[in-house]
Amino acid sequence: MIQRIFTPQETRRRRKGSVIVETAFVALGFCLLLFAIFDFGQFLFVHQALVQRARNSIRTGSIKSETNDAIKYRILYNQNTAKLNANGTPAAGYFGLTSSNVTVTQLQAGTDSARYNVTISQFPFIMVSPLIAGNKTGTTINLVVPVGMYN
Repeated sequence: MIQRIFTPQETRRRRKGSVIVETAFVALGFCLLLFAIFDFGQFLFVHQALVQRARNSIRTGSIKSETNDAIKYRILYNQNTAKLNANGTPAAGYFGLTSSNVTVTQLQAGTDSARYNVTISQFPFIMVSPLIAGNKTGTTINLVVPVGMYN
């Protein structure tokens, strides 16, 4: 069997299309990785911001001897009362939280081991990665903070 030997010009012409295909595959993988990193970073930012807001609200509420509802409103609106829209309905809170997303309870009140238990459930965030893009809800954040730390 006779094998044909290609000239350098023919070899370059035959490989021209393969460079475009390889570049497309690499660029696609890079873009998917970039979107995934962005989504993970956004989720991590929202989660940590909610944890920090809850800790600051507990700290402030504990020092001012506020009720559980006042601490809940501090988490939602950064004030100790509910924020209402013009039509009298509750406004969306921090990162789109609603009053049903946040629960605050005080455990063993009046004792040395008193602590606040804050639960933030199903907080919303948006993903932009292809195939999984859309509005998503985060995992439950459960935070227990001793009251004695701030008194």
